[in-house]
Order: sequence, then structure tokens, then C-alpha cells
Amino acid sequence: MSDSDWTVLVPIEVLEGETAPDAVVELLATLPVVVLGYHVLPEQTAPGQARMQFGDQAQSKLDILAADFREAGGAAETRLVFTHDEEQTLDRVADETGCEAILIPNPAGDVERLLVPIRGEVDVARVSAFVAALRSGRDIAVTLFHVTEREENATAGESMVADAATQLRDRGVPDDAIATEVTVSGTPIRAIASAAADHDAVVMGESEPSLRTFLFGEVPEQVAAQSLGPVVVVRRERPAGDSGEP
Repeated sequence: MSDSDWTVLVPIEVLEGETAPDAVVELLATLPVVVLGYHVLPEQTAPGQARMQFGDQAQSKLDILAADFREAGGAAETRLVFTHDEEQTLDRVADETGCEAILIPNPAGDVERLLVPIRGEVDVARVSAFVAALRSGRDIAVTLFHVTEREENATAGESMVADAATQLRDRGVPDDAIATEVTVSGTPIRAIASAAADHDAVVMGESEPSLRTFLFGEVPEQVAAQSLGPVVVVRRERPAGDSGEP
């Protein structure tokens, strides 16, 4: 994929005063974005009714946010949705607009160090390609990070991050901008969140749905809840015609 193919969905609770920090705008400026303004409604409120009442106000705020991305040098379009189901809305709009990644917004300072957790259940080549496009020649250091729960699996983890590093170099990321780290921990989410504290943002691949996912939530969402900076989730590739919904 070329850089222009990596469109990022930027969800904003537009009527709750949420916005995109300047550092996030700058980070995503190399890629097209879809700024999704959404508002979660009580079950008894019809989306059409809310749109009539608040639509103009929300769209005005969205247009200002989109202008910020354009002024930073990126391409931006907007979508506005009033919904009863936040998660389903994000997935649906990402499918409809062809977004390959979704931002989980957290406060952000200048992004100079990027943490990229590498896990066996995600498409490492896809995540590496996204990171290279996101970085796009800028002076951003990348740490490829793998957590294993067993010491005997550390060698496999080292091979995994080495492969990801090779793919970044092949896509033009200089060797001195790439670091690799493998750690052993019985609490992988906590280990990733701890490592994220020393970085400015996180890029993670989306996991396949599993029973553990349904019970405890997506791994990127857990990391975002425990880390300080924004998290970008690279969506797994969908087969043609697959909406991604259950």
C-alpha cells in the first residue's frame, strides 16, 4: 500500500468538548484522515431528532477540526453520526470510508518516540508498513516491543521484532531510528503500558476476535486505558465484502 492508502479514522465526541490535540494532528499529517464526530444518545432519543437539534453545531466543530488537519498538510474529510452504539458506529464508519486504522485519542505532547508492540496474533507486515507510512521520513524513533510470558519463548520474540525491523528498513526507515526490545512478563498489557510511559504514542495491530477479547476487551483498548498517549490501532485486513461486523 502507498502512504495515501492508509486512511485513519479520528473519532471525536464532538458535543462533549473533545478535540484533537495539536500533536496528534501533526502526527497524522502524513496520512489522509476521516474526522468522525459522534454523540452517544440515550436509548429513548432518536438519532434523527438529535441531528435536527444539534447537527449544525456539531458539523461546525467538525469542519474546524478538519481544517486543522488540512493546515498541517494532510487530507481530511468529515462524518457526523448520532448513535446508540459507539463501538459499532466506529467499525461501521471505518468500513464505509475505507479506514485502515483507528485512533484511540489520549492527550499528547510532541511525538518523538513511537512504541510498536509486536504480537504473534497480528499482521506484523501490515503494522510495519503503516508505521513506515506514518513516520514518512520524519525524525521519529520507533521501538519494536515484544512481551512473552515465558522465558523459553524469548528467542521467538527476538526473531519477530528483528523481522519487523527489517521490514521498516526496507521501507526507508533508517536503522538508527529503530530499536528492538523483548521482555518477559506475566502481565503483558501492564508491560506494554509501562513501556508506553516512556514513549509519546503507540501503534498496535488489531487482534482477531476471541473469547478473551469479548470478556476483557480489545488489547489496544486496554493499553490505551493504561497509557498516557494516543494509540493508533491498525485494523486487520478485511476480505472483500466483509463489513467486519458479527
